[in-house]
Amino acid sequence: MKERVISISEKTFVQKAVLESVRVDGRSLDEFRKLRLNFGSEWGSVHVSLGETRVLAQVSCEVVTPRATRPNEGTLFINVELGPMAAPHFEAGRMSEVGVQLNRILERAIKDSGCVDLESLCLVADEKVWNLRVDINVLNHEGNVIDCASIAALTALAHFKRPDVSLNGEEVVIHTIYERDPIPIGINHFPICVSYGIFNKGKLAVADPTYLEERVAEAKIVFGMNSYGELCGIHLGGITLTSSDLLLKTAAKGAKRARTIVQKIKDAIQEDTEKRKKNIPIGFSECIRLNEITALAQDRLHIRLKRFKLDKTNQDEGDDLEEDEAPEVESEIDEADEQQENGDDQPADEPMEQDESIVEVADNSAVLMPKVASGAEQWIPEDDAVEELEKSAAKKKKNRNKKNKKSKEALERMNVVQVSSDSEEETMTLTSEDINR
Repeated sequence: MKERVISISEKTFVQKAVLESVRVDGRSLDEFRKLRLNFGSEWGSVHVSLGETRVLAQVSCEVVTPRATRPNEGTLFINVELGPMAAPHFEAGRMSEVGVQLNRILERAIKDSGCVDLESLCLVADEKVWNLRVDINVLNHEGNVIDCASIAALTALAHFKRPDVSLNGEEVVIHTIYERDPIPIGINHFPICVSYGIFNKGKLAVADPTYLEERVAEAKIVFGMNSYGELCGIHLGGITLTSSDLLLKTAAKGAKRARTIVQKIKDAIQEDTEKRKKNIPIGFSECIRLNEITALAQDRLHIRLKRFKLDKTNQDEGDDLEEDEAPEVESEIDEADEQQENGDDQPADEPMEQDESIVEVADNSAVLMPKVASGAEQWIPEDDAVEELEKSAAKKKKNRNKKNKKSKEALERMNVVQVSSDSEEETMTLTSEDINR
């Protein structure tokens, strides 16, 4: 299946919005999407969400023969899979150009920068070493897969623990986790990829571009930065030549972003380790049960409204009415009994009456305000907020006085008993207090 074609209207809309410092999802030009990290039950298994872009990474290891050029070092292999699950235009079992480019950028940033201590993976020189394999599977491609994949790969490597081994002569014995505690991988530094989309002939840079922004952007810059502010790799793709000032500004922002992400990764790994020590349920199934990992259809839609305010007066009014209706229970029962005696029963299938929706128009906006009996939350223009509050307060006071008056009358009818006769004797009135005496 071919990739969807971006129309001229979409390109023009995104470009003009970026020039006005406005983005389609409501973010600012330097704002990144929300990042979430979830670990599986096994070591080295992590699920990373960057907005709607989702990546699953898994680290595994095996004993292999070292390379002849580096007999005292282990090996690291990174594999990225982009299938139809990520996007319909990707083919299963076939590496696309985007996948090849993504794989090369990750290798330069993580493997070539010396992120992993490969010498600690050596078991027997020239004979046996550990081979680490990082499998990255893109679950949903919604822009900036490079950043999400680099965070997933680095988090999985930092979270992974290899089995402990012992030498019995020339034989290498691999112990299970029940025999010996696994050993973590030595990490020298934490390189993170930070991407920017270039617009307006190299004058504007957009952080963490979405899929639509990547398609419309004139160029793209990917920085490989660690928490120390060191440049581990850089990738520039596109047709626009970027100025040196823009490169320095984006590199400084990328270093700050890398420090934030590295600290978040360390905190997440520390939290997961404490949960494992306390035998707290962990894993992807537990994350799904706690709604930490949800389907894209279950994610809440974030909408930013200007000059609007949440009105909760109707909800408070409904609560007050429920409290005031308590003394009228007996009177309502009596009325229902009278209706049953008179034979005025209403059919059970009669539909309930519903208030029609009302459209209120303000100076700069219009909003639909349905009258809901349950007092649900409504959105009202901020200009009319004061007037609405005054009206609701007066209405609430009026209803409260009316309910109190009815409740007093009902109590008086209940407590007063009249006794009369047809003879010439006087009619006397007895109250409940006199009867109790």
